[in-house]
Amino acid sequence: MGQLQTGPEGPQGLPLGNHRLFATADLDEARARVAQVYCDHRLEVMGRGPLAARHNRLDGQDLSINVLTYGAKTQIAPGPLEQFYLFQFPLQGHASVNTGARGYEIGGGSGGVLNPDDEVSMIWSEHCVQLMLQIDRRALEQAARAEFGLPHRAALRFDGPQALTGGEGRSFLGLLQFVISETQRGAALLGKSSALGRQLERTLLVGLLQSQVRPTEADAPSPRPGHAPRMVRRAEEFMRENLGAALMIEDIASAAGTSVRSLQAAFRARHGCGPMTVLRDMRLERAWEELSNPGADTRVTDVATGLGFFHLGRFSEHYRRKFGCSPVETLRSALRA
Repeated sequence: MGQLQTGPEGPQGLPLGNHRLFATADLDEARARVAQVYCDHRLEVMGRGPLAARHNRLDGQDLSINVLTYGAKTQIAPGPLEQFYLFQFPLQGHASVNTGARGYEIGGGSGGVLNPDDEVSMIWSEHCVQLMLQIDRRALEQAARAEFGLPHRAALRFDGPQALTGGEGRSFLGLLQFVISETQRGAALLGKSSALGRQLERTLLVGLLQSQVRPTEADAPSPRPGHAPRMVRRAEEFMRENLGAALMIEDIASAAGTSVRSLQAAFRARHGCGPMTVLRDMRLERAWEELSNPGADTRVTDVATGLGFFHLGRFSEHYRRKFGCSPVETLRSALRA
């Protein structure tokens, strides 16, 4: 993960160093400080290495990005997390996770999500450095219902480790890396109630869901006959008028006068995909129009971010898949014409 790696001889220069929560060699202090932001837990040193606990933390509204190491080999037993999900990805070392029902290993490019109701205990290796995303339970469940049609009474559960070295997993880690690197440069992307911060948190939640699990959409309701086309037209008109806004699916459903689940069902029936995918394609088409008719100051980055694409690598990937060339190639060709 490039800038998110730590030194080979120990956790040197941990990411988010400008957002330090604490650094201590005292076991009781480490336990108490972590408990303040996570939950009560048992913490024991197992190996002979000295405890060198360090915790950096970036707080948002519904989630926080954390980098934590204990230096020594440790056993951590929080029991059920209850109020939050916890994504874990070892940047260095590895961890053994036991959830009561099963045990598994993470590290070497794999990560996993702890469910709020699992009876959790873990052993972290010496010099293990974990990148973690702590997410409010209701916020992640709401995102799963809105984006993937998770039935309203169904539980959102994650099961075991997932490789994150390619596909959606790699894209999700890339987005995390972008947020962390911008934070280390002094940019405040999270922690404010801005539209950008709100949309970025939502994107992180969806990225995590895409990289880990896709809840079933089987129970999504079918729209009434004759109602779906009008609903879809209203939604599409709203999206076209607000391509540069930080839209969420709830905003689109409200403008169309329907529920999120009904909107998803209507778009799947008409387009074979969800409304956010259609919105992305509309934004890509607008990007092509702007890059094909550039002014003297037109820049790919400005066009992308102005249309809600904050992960430039992902933007370029979708653009090439749709148009057969990169955004830069479109701009250069238009400037030469």
